Amino acid sequence: MKIKCEYCDSMFDDTLEKCPSCGAPNANVRRSTPDQPITIEELKEWYASKGLPPEETTRFFIGKDYREPKAFGIYKDETSGNYVVYKNKADGSRAVRYEGTDEAYAVNELFTRLKQEILEQKSHNLKKETDPNKAIKEGFKSFIILGITTILCVVLPFTFGIVLCIFEDPAESGYYMFNEDPDLSGRLFYHYSTYYLAWAEYDKELNDWVKTEAIPKEKYETKLKAKKYLLSYDYKPEYGGSDFKNSQLYDDFNNGFRVDTGYYAYDNDIFYHLKEGQDDGWYKYDDGNDDWSEVVFYDVPSDLRHQSVAQDFWYTPAWDSETQITDFEDTEEYRDYKEEQERLEREASSSYDDDDDDDYSWSSSDSWDSGSSDWGSDW
Repeated sequence: MKIKCEYCDSMFDDTLEKCPSCGAPNANVRRSTPDQPITIEELKEWYASKGLPPEETTRFFIGKDYREPKAFGIYKDETSGNYVVYKNKADGSRAVRYEGTDEAYAVNELFTRLKQEILEQKSHNLKKETDPNKAIKEGFKSFIILGITTILCVVLPFTFGIVLCIFEDPAESGYYMFNEDPDLSGRLFYHYSTYYLAWAEYDKELNDWVKTEAIPKEKYETKLKAKKYLLSYDYKPEYGGSDFKNSQLYDDFNNGFRVDTGYYAYDNDIFYHLKEGQDDGWYKYDDGNDDWSEVVFYDVPSDLRHQSVAQDFWYTPAWDSETQITDFEDTEEYRDYKEEQERLEREASSSYDDDDDDDYSWSSSDSWDSGSSDWGSDW
């Protein structure tokens, strides 16, 4: 099923994690299959069930904020409530793969990388078994290419990383003013994602932050272009406006722009939310026709389109005969949606079945060499 990207309006498959046009995350993506771990505890159990070496050997730290170099990991930040998936590179710097409230998505990120690493380690072991002169070759090779390895693994990646960061990465998160631009002068902006272009503007009339497309992408889309206009990462009263991190938009962003599905009661009206996207899948009950009709997002009360507020109007996740309204699950729209979801689940399950779980079981005769991992890249 095709959906529209809320940032660039491109149409793309709803099973993709990101919009292929602009890189914005798909808040409604089906995060995982029923057969794989979706919590940190389940990932720990999967790890143990495969007989994998200790975490100090594999360098995968599940449920821990491990700070030493050369490590993959996942943990829950108790302060923010976010799940963090990270990689500590060889130089000690940390690359954050994901930080947000979706535990299943976070777990799947590390789960996928762990499976990849297991297969790579098995491949290394297989090569050793099939080449009796491997030790001799490796010893000679290590002596010859020591200097080359230092250059390739340390100097070049570091240099390339700096260049790529400057010329390709989106603008850094923080407060911006583009006073040299006559169309933007005097306006306060905030860039709230380091992974894709996501700008907010302080609206003086609303006294709040709102999404904006006023920033010309060709002018300020990268770190290099936007850097000179960055005020700071943290709010200061002299900027005017308000602290973005206290805004509704910031809450929505941290929640993946989602609102729980189910029934909502609002000003004597009953709404049903079919999909998790905050602006998608809203229906309203019509007393006169005793039927449900779809409501476009701008006709949905603003309070219902923000999870932190909508929960105050949440009615029930399932229909109750005492409500004196018809069950939304009896509608054709609901049946069509469920059939589509079940089809996607069958396809995903079939794809997962092709991935033999036994391929990831570890033998006591195998050896794990974490030094063979690529510790210079971000992931």
